[in-house]
Amino acid sequence: LGIIGSSAEVETKAASVPDTAGVYFVPALTGLFAPHWRPDARGTLVGLTHYSTAAHICRAMLEAICFQSGEVLTAMTKDEAAMHNAMELKRLVVDGGACVNNLLMQTQADLLWVPV
Repeated sequence: LGIIGSSAEVETKAASVPDTAGVYFVPALTGLFAPHWRPDARGTLVGLTHYSTAAHICRAMLEAICFQSGEVLTAMTKDEAAMHNAMELKRLVVDGGACVNNLLMQTQADLLWVPV
């Protein structure tokens, strides 16, 4: 799509806007995995208007990563509760290339209400 030249550009573009302006991205490019398990699902980019910019798309993509991680962690918590175990997420330890993106890490912390 030519939205970014490298992954390093995502944070700068995403941080240049206060929100997604109603743009949402569902990252199901090879199916939708845990906790939904829908291999037939496809990625979707919705909410685009003539005011939408590459920055809004970048921010929506970062938020999608956070929501997807949040869904997995919620499912894990529910599974633990079903087994009569109390699991409370107190912090999230991350690694990999995406963890250098400060906006992504802060958004994840804000969504989960735990330090990342």
